Amino acid sequence: MSTQKIAIVGGGLAGLYAAFRLHQAGIAFDLFEARSRLGGRILSTASGSFDLGPTWFWPDFQPRIQALLAGLDIATFEQYETGETLVERWPIGVMRRVGYRSGNLAMRIEGGSARLTDALAALLPPGQLHLDSELTAARLDGERVQLALLQPRRHTLEANYSQLWLAVPPRVLSRIVFNPDLRESERQRLAAVPTWMAAHAKYVARYARPFWRDQGLAGNAFSSIGPLGEIHDACNTEGAALFGFFAIGAMHRRTLADAELKARCRAQLTHLFGEQATTPIEDFIQDWAAEPFTATEADQAPPGWHGMHDLGNVFESVWKDRIRLIGSEAGGDQAGYMEGAILAVEKVLKRLA
Repeated sequence: MSTQKIAIVGGGLAGLYAAFRLHQAGIAFDLFEARSRLGGRILSTASGSFDLGPTWFWPDFQPRIQALLAGLDIATFEQYETGETLVERWPIGVMRRVGYRSGNLAMRIEGGSARLTDALAALLPPGQLHLDSELTAARLDGERVQLALLQPRRHTLEANYSQLWLAVPPRVLSRIVFNPDLRESERQRLAAVPTWMAAHAKYVARYARPFWRDQGLAGNAFSSIGPLGEIHDACNTEGAALFGFFAIGAMHRRTLADAELKARCRAQLTHLFGEQATTPIEDFIQDWAAEPFTATEADQAPPGWHGMHDLGNVFESVWKDRIRLIGSEAGGDQAGYMEGAILAVEKVLKRLA
């Protein structure tokens, strides 16, 4: 059995998958998550299991997550896209488009994407999963990495590890004090990596039934008017729902209360899909730009492109053998996706001596 002990910081898909693989290999680890829950950017509603974070994966070019879900015996289903798509433009109004399909086959996880992170967490020793533990400092002490973690009641935990695996957005690392300090070139490379979807917010409206399907609609809508710019069917076996991505920017959203945003979203859905959309059973907003462990000030505007960054050689200083980046942003051509989280972990596992 290996004498190494790995500290994993971040309890989203990447961190949990890394812990799962290390546990399988008999390598000691501790996982630290700053939030009071696991899952990171993966989050589903408590009622209905509707996704507030990532919802789709594409088996055509994302085989790793497909294999992981199959190995965990988690059911998946195809995104509903049968019917016409709505397009809302000013001053034309609402138009119906026939036969729209969004490219490659999009799949969803039965029970919400959080079912995947919940399943991984259930396979890990509970005593090695530490919530409410924010990494504030990392100090290199010979062959060991000493961590300082802020826990409830301002208590600071100190612990030593052979390596530090960071399953968090690269820009968030600017809040951590490193000793020795990172080189300026290292900080610049980390700061240059956008956090995928960090500027965005999602709205979900739950209904008694998928009435839009009765109208021959797929639930897809694209709007240049807003507040939602893109809308999709979010139904699952637990209920009917529509979800949308906000077209309103993060800075503007900050000036509006959730109640006002929800009212505007309901009005838009009513305009698009009819009076039955006016009164959902319940509705939800998740604003990722307001999440301090996801987004920084630099993430308040979307990057405008889904870029790929080579994060394999970010660290050239004394930290190069002690720190590994395993978050989704380190996932090469799958950066930002759930597939990217798995790919990033697998790349680091290959380097583990």
